[in-house]
Amino acid sequence: MIVTAILTTQIGRVARGVIECTQLIDQVLDTEHMTWETLLAVGDVEFYSDQSGPYPNHQIRVSVSPKNGVAALSYTDHDDPALSIANSHNQSDRSPAVDLVFNGDTGALFPRSALIPIPRARVALMEWLRTRTRPTCIEWVPYDEY
Repeated sequence: MIVTAILTTQIGRVARGVIECTQLIDQVLDTEHMTWETLLAVGDVEFYSDQSGPYPNHQIRVSVSPKNGVAALSYTDHDDPALSIANSHNQSDRSPAVDLVFNGDTGALFPRSALIPIPRARVALMEWLRTRTRPTCIEWVPYDEY
């Protein structure tokens, strides 16, 4: 298992094996994402090793505010025609008034309905590491519904 990450700090990082990958997930979830999101890709190879690739067919976009206890996830899977881009979804109206960055390049923000407690985001990311597919332990809605 290899996770290739572009962190919110705009630094690339590669983690290998369960322990390193878990530590990377914890680092991401402990970091305040103020202007950039984190992009994560899991596979058997290091992605983006040069300009010709390899490139992942699926990835998870993560934005976190540890001081507010919330995170938001967006899963992209180019091999899933039914739900190629989905955001985490929280049906509760009790999400804090927190702006989490969806795309630092454009300034786009996650909708507040995408905010979930950090422990739920961690469970989802750990499931993603194991299965390499969109986690089923949290709710998702199509990205284009916003």
